[in-house]
Amino acid sequence: MNPLLAAAFVLGVAGSAHCIGMCGPIALAVPSPSPHWSARLVSTLLLNSGRLFTYALLGLAFGAFGASLRLAGLQQGVSIIAGAVLLVSVALPGVLERWMPQGRLSILIGRFRGLLARNLRRTAPEALFLTGALNGLLPCGLVYAAAIGSTATGSLSTGVAFMVLFGLGTWPALVAIRMGGGIVGAGVRPFLRKVSPYLVSAVAVLMILRGLELGIPYVSPEATMDPAQVGVCH
Repeated sequence: MNPLLAAAFVLGVAGSAHCIGMCGPIALAVPSPSPHWSARLVSTLLLNSGRLFTYALLGLAFGAFGASLRLAGLQQGVSIIAGAVLLVSVALPGVLERWMPQGRLSILIGRFRGLLARNLRRTAPEALFLTGALNGLLPCGLVYAAAIGSTATGSLSTGVAFMVLFGLGTWPALVAIRMGGGIVGAGVRPFLRKVSPYLVSAVAVLMILRGLELGIPYVSPEATMDPAQVGVCH
């Protein structure tokens, strides 16, 4: 398995404590269609599937951008920058959240928030999926970091896989908190917050090593020449 894809899942798990604080209130605010646990589970899976769908679209967009950078010979630099951004997020917690989109993008996000608020009490399957999808579009430092990571993959398909695995890494905590807040007990959240910086730092170091091309198999392989860029001598 591509180490970057494994790192994407680790990044999602590492950010679970952050996700509980950011997305947990939205997950808890959405009513269940029925008090039965099976209905609550289905609604929970729909919510998280909507969020995963949004992450996949982000992975497609940022992966395409990364592919263009790879063709321009800039992918390795992007990988180093992505790792550096993650390290900064560990050293200065919350720094990524301070960046807020401006201009038209800010207006668009405001509309997403309004649509999310209007949709929050609906329990139809399509409404639950839409709520999750809109949740995935809200500003989040952890998602910013993951998007940069998907750019570093330099591939559309791998960019999508990176964001999907990142999203799946957040599922255990968010599914557990909606199914019953007690599942994510008082002892679990401090533990997640304690180990999160180490896991995120490990992912950051891996990205930097990938960019440095040190010739270490799987971890920091040397760049391979793109066949389209190889000249043929006749």
